Amino acid sequence: MRLFSWFPVPLMRLALLVVTVAVMVLAFMPGKDVPVTTSWDKLDHWFAFFTLSLLADHAFPQKPFWRCIALWLLAFGVGIEIVQWFTPDRDADAMDVLADGISIASYGALRYVAGILLRPMRAD
Repeated sequence: MRLFSWFPVPLMRLALLVVTVAVMVLAFMPGKDVPVTTSWDKLDHWFAFFTLSLLADHAFPQKPFWRCIALWLLAFGVGIEIVQWFTPDRDADAMDVLADGISIASYGALRYVAGILLRPMRAD
């Protein structure tokens, strides 16, 4: 169940594009120059990929979350780490990909629970 199904899809797609570009810019700039941080890199990854999960799920409502959106987001996280491997002042870290995966799974779990709790009760 999508949490904000009333929000217009084109606006969600625009928000997804803006956040994706912002995440890429923050991921590829030198670590000491990153202006927004929680001071814990893994939490930064969690917030970024939870937000991306929510936006992507709502931007593409016809796509299955686990079999499509979650896999693409995880691939995006792996791609960021590969680019960081070749970027001076940044390091590739498998734990970052794990943090990305945990945040994607966190959104998926919230989505599942919300679907159960917000499902209209059927009179049998």
